Amino acid sequence: MAHAVIATFDPGADAEVRALWAALANSKIDSSMMTLGVAPHLTLAVMTDTMAGPLIGRVGDLARRTNSFGLSFDRIDMFQDRRSVPYLAPRASTALRRLHEALHESVQGVGTSTDHTRPGAWVPHATLAMALRKRPLAAAQRLLSERFSPIAARVTDLAVMQFRPARVEAATKIYQVPLGTQAPAQ
Repeated sequence: MAHAVIATFDPGADAEVRALWAALANSKIDSSMMTLGVAPHLTLAVMTDTMAGPLIGRVGDLARRTNSFGLSFDRIDMFQDRRSVPYLAPRASTALRRLHEALHESVQGVGTSTDHTRPGAWVPHATLAMALRKRPLAAAQRLLSERFSPIAARVTDLAVMQFRPARVEAATKIYQVPLGTQAPAQ
């Protein structure tokens, strides 16, 4: 199994992202994010060859010494390859960069971070749809341009997700802890 460490948002921002997911699903464009089993989030690290226990311990330690912080998603952008992935792009944030760097320092030796989530290569984003082909991509771009307005979010929690690395079709939350707290929420 592989693991992802994600940062989740306050209920208002969570609802705004889920509304975009629902609009894509209701328009029969893409429902992948709604069926994945994960809350709207920023993926901070994807790790293979990971020991869950030590990873959870280090994520919990980091969360307890990190305060929640605000973040603004001010545009929609796209990863483009054979298939395209639309996402919400956050405005540059020192707090987010520091959290990302601190996480990677904290989890050294627990597993192997994938290249695209390491500091220097990471593009912070909240995924809106997975691997769209040309026709659904054009429909998604139209719908998202009509429905999107900037989202003010608060990063409130860190979570550890577990999934099969070959093809991410479902993920299971195995740990979640609020930022800046002393007691983790399981």
